[in-house]
Amino acid sequence: MKPFLCTLAACLSLAATLVAQVPYSYAPATPAPEELSGLGGNKNQFVQGLACFDPAADPALARMKGLKILGVRCYMRAAYAQARQKRSAVLASLGKPSEIVRTTYTDFAQGWNDVLFEEPIVIGDEAIYLGAQAYETIGTPHPLVAYAPATVPHSCIINQGKKSWEEYTDRGTLLIAALIEDAAAPMMENTAYVQNTTHPQTVAPAADFEGGLYIHNFGSTPLNSFEIAMLGQGDEVPATRTITLPQPLGGRESTVITTLLHSGTAEGTAATWQATVSKFNGEAAQGGRPGLSTLYVTFDNFIRTPLIEEFTSQPCINCPQMAYFLEKALADYDQPYVYLAHHSGFADDVFTCDADRAITYVFGGYENEYNPAIMYNRAVLEGESTIVQGIRDMSPAPYTEALVKAAAMPAMASIGISVGDDGSVSVSGRVARDLRESSLFLSCALVEDGISAVTYKQKGLTGDPDAPADLQDVFRHNGVILHSYSAAAGDLLDINDEGLFEVSYPAPAEVKGFDGTRRRIVAIVHPTDKGNLRNNTALNAAQLIVDDDATAIKGIISDSHDAKRPSGTAHDGKTDAPCTYDLSGRKIGGANCTTASGANPRSLKPGIYIRGRQKIAIAR
Repeated sequence: MKPFLCTLAACLSLAATLVAQVPYSYAPATPAPEELSGLGGNKNQFVQGLACFDPAADPALARMKGLKILGVRCYMRAAYAQARQKRSAVLASLGKPSEIVRTTYTDFAQGWNDVLFEEPIVIGDEAIYLGAQAYETIGTPHPLVAYAPATVPHSCIINQGKKSWEEYTDRGTLLIAALIEDAAAPMMENTAYVQNTTHPQTVAPAADFEGGLYIHNFGSTPLNSFEIAMLGQGDEVPATRTITLPQPLGGRESTVITTLLHSGTAEGTAATWQATVSKFNGEAAQGGRPGLSTLYVTFDNFIRTPLIEEFTSQPCINCPQMAYFLEKALADYDQPYVYLAHHSGFADDVFTCDADRAITYVFGGYENEYNPAIMYNRAVLEGESTIVQGIRDMSPAPYTEALVKAAAMPAMASIGISVGDDGSVSVSGRVARDLRESSLFLSCALVEDGISAVTYKQKGLTGDPDAPADLQDVFRHNGVILHSYSAAAGDLLDINDEGLFEVSYPAPAEVKGFDGTRRRIVAIVHPTDKGNLRNNTALNAAQLIVDDDATAIKGIISDSHDAKRPSGTAHDGKTDAPCTYDLSGRKIGGANCTTASGANPRSLKPGIYIRGRQKIAIAR
């Protein structure tokens, strides 16, 4: 999200002020600045955005059939005076986004702009798409603006570079309104829109749950209370509830509240949930557009271990800085996570293996592959449009934010890893009931951390005066796949009627590594869908830290900083002592190992601990 000042345009189109009209939108008229998000690619290109106004999906618009849409109200992040070059314009399409029937060139001011068409559009049976375009530059990026708290279906359809139209399902609702002749005003009164906004959300079937509710008032009458009718997947009769707002909601305005809602009876990772406003201030409401969203409805409530996968390579000059700030974010994250580095994408190197090449399909095509890049849970995170993300600000902040989002995603499986005395590996677990008939795969690999960047050269560690001063000292090759127990793209899971699975792998022959400081066994349960990239979200991930003779040490949370160099090596003139952990994986301390609590390892309570990958006993 890119917050900015929410200022009204200095001047609206003169023609728009001469004709009586009323705005119709799914976003608030005066949103707060922190609730806005700029859209664009941060490069020199056309950016177009449309919102859909469909009488077939919106009863209020159906009531307006025969009335005229006179123009478009749109909010621009900056001034775009490009009409003379035929670049800045408002747009209208019929039937589908690509069927543009109106292009009215205009100079945009920052903030709201009202622009009328030379020829109005009559509301009929077809869907009408309204929006704007501007030529984005690096100097004035992200021209279009969305209201971030709620994503109304088909209200944020973007075309970057005039290549193809894509609906953004997690960026919010475009600040786009239809300017309709004022005869439409009575048809909007006592009409409101509601939608669950808490995504993703795991709930039990046929149960109350606490959720965020987005409310938009279409008319001019303030809304004090309303009755909501909720129809979850599997329900035949909606559940109703009366909600009183903490303060009246003004005309054409929106708000988000937290309240008790009710789920449907059907289980599913994307169970449909529909809500409508049936009463408006105690009186029967005029029918409005139903709010559609999805819930993860299940009796199985697994804990998510976020999966972080980086695409990197030795020839990549920008990769070390992404890795550096990612490491900083991971060091501050005090919960379990699983990290892998895929040495593929834009370039292969000495570390590249078949498992790295097998996952590059998530880029969506060879021409899109690049390094550095990163993905979380193999999912499209809230606020993003693709699985794979590029390098962000030179700080840990964007990686920390993404990690928190990834950790909040519902898990759909549990995974356990064990190692036998002979070095064999067993992976077992349970899959959520609603996914037991799905084609799911298990990927399992032996991974090495703490590989020297001196022995195995890495470009980008020198020559950039803006690079962190300790980049060379901190950077190591981590998350390198040494051996795949499973097939490169994973093994198809055999899941029984109770959702249980167990897969055993024989001990590999001696695995030659890269003289790193730590090895881990990583397991991921995931679907594989190359036709629809959004269907590739990992159900969950797990890892087990092992020592060189494959004896498992359970419960240690990955700590990237301890994997940077062998203990006892020089660092800023000091000699390191290994960090100490309790059996739950929480860092206790070490001679040069800081902890959030500042605990002194010399004052440990009696018990069993992990130090330098060995179990130690403290007695009194």
